[in-house]
Amino acid sequence: MKRLLIMRHAKSDYPPEIADDFHRPLNRRGRRDVPRMARLLTLYDAVPECILSSTALRARETATAMAELLGLSENQTAFEDDLYLASADDLLSCVRRIEEGVGSLMVVAHNPGLEAWISRLCGCRLQLPTAAITALSIDADSWSAMGDKGVWMEWFVVPRLLKALG
Repeated sequence: MKRLLIMRHAKSDYPPEIADDFHRPLNRRGRRDVPRMARLLTLYDAVPECILSSTALRARETATAMAELLGLSENQTAFEDDLYLASADDLLSCVRRIEEGVGSLMVVAHNPGLEAWISRLCGCRLQLPTAAITALSIDADSWSAMGDKGVWMEWFVVPRLLKALG
């Protein structure tokens, strides 16, 4: 069994000096939500062994902050160009390249691909707001064997539900 944590990047800003989507930074709410979600993972005993993130600035900032808050080292965080605005097929392809020894993985990426991928994997349609995390159990011995079957949603949490965590 493998565990996959899917996280949409935290809330980002649209500063006037940034001309393209790729370079949008996190805003104040995004920087506030990341620690809440990290505490949730700690409370749920769901700290991933590694994080795979899109290279877009807002995803990169989300993944880097999560890794730091969760006590992960630099070599436990990887950035993949193919995750920027990835489709469900692209997301699955990136995950299938993860080392076999990794038991739990967090993917930080973007909508609409993440919502489409979760729908395909779990057969449920959900709205994935910024910084939301869903945890999936994967009935596979290796990431390369992961497919669209044998996937169960364990839980799904959005940041606004965690205001009590600070």
